[in-house]
Amino acid sequence: MPLTPLAEATVDWSQVHAVKLLGVALGALFLLWAIRRMFRGK
Repeated sequence: MPLTPLAEATVDWSQVHAVKLLGVALGALFLLWAIRRMFRGK
């Protein structure tokens, strides 16, 4: 479903940015956990 200019205008970009930052933070935490677990397993 393509975004229309009207739909883009009604998007709260601060919320979108917050969700993106949350995703990045979760990804970094998962990476750290995976790396620590990998080195612990050796």
